[in-house]
Amino acid sequence: MTGFSIKTVSRVINNSPNVRPETRRTILKAIEESHFSINLMARGLKTNSTQTIILFVDKHGGNYWNAWHSIIIMEIISDFKQRGYKIILSPSSGNGIIGDETDGFVLLKSGMADGAVLFDNVRDDIRIRYLRENRIPFVIAGQDLDNNDTSFVDLDNQRVGRLGAEHLIDNGYSNITFLLGGDTFYVNKNRARGFEEVCRNKGVDYAIKFDSTSLEETYRAAKTTLMERETDAFFVSGDEKVPAVYKAINEKGKKIPGDIGVLGIDNIPQSHFLSPGLSSIDQNIPKFARKMVNYLVELIHAKEKKVLGEFIKPELIMRESTNKKKLDL
Repeated sequence: MTGFSIKTVSRVINNSPNVRPETRRTILKAIEESHFSINLMARGLKTNSTQTIILFVDKHGGNYWNAWHSIIIMEIISDFKQRGYKIILSPSSGNGIIGDETDGFVLLKSGMADGAVLFDNVRDDIRIRYLRENRIPFVIAGQDLDNNDTSFVDLDNQRVGRLGAEHLIDNGYSNITFLLGGDTFYVNKNRARGFEEVCRNKGVDYAIKFDSTSLEETYRAAKTTLMERETDAFFVSGDEKVPAVYKAINEKGKKIPGDIGVLGIDNIPQSHFLSPGLSSIDQNIPKFARKMVNYLVELIHAKEKKVLGEFIKPELIMRESTNKKKLDL
């Protein structure tokens, strides 16, 4: 249509800088008028690369993800885009059925994606087994519970539990309740393990309650706790669930942090705007996402099997919700 060579047209399609502006305009106009689009399957067959990554997130009973998932997924998408990759977000389950037509594994089976990022893995995860058996490059946001040679990036979750318990105890709280999501996810078990270790060593009263996976469930758990225990602090796994705890405390006529302290995990942006401002444990989401992207790109291009892994160090961000000492000044 334009009279230019396939090579020149290809440069324009692939946004190469080595094309004269007037040539680029002519070819782009022809593309628009002819409604041309790239056949990604054909390109993948020719180059043996689709520049496509699948992000697998557990269904979480239909809720799919929390605020932390939303933030880190946006970071991952942004980082992959800068590296020239397309992202497909797919619901999946570690104990579900691979082959469901709505599942992104269909694309991996068909060679229409180069690799995968896996969230919310569980023990004997069928997704990990499939990826390993078919030698598909992938990185876990977490840790493989069954193999020690799987690439991963993870928060040091036992350290999160210890850090939270130490902070609350150091700030004068001595009867602490830890509210977490489902106990099928190892992240919650590890956080509980670290928390319990410190509480036992320090000789403080504590309770660990799983299955606070929604605002309503968290509210009920906090309200029940306040009726049954002399709790003077809540440690909540997931900042987005903290408003439910605040509500239960306020209904009880208690003050934060004077009567009851509240500490969260994730340090999402909303935490700063709660009243009082929420103390929270930060997990450096930009670094977390960047490491996952870099590792997967490296695995995709590696000629031999590699195992890459890193633990992200958590950091406590102090705000008003646990600062009882400040009230005593």
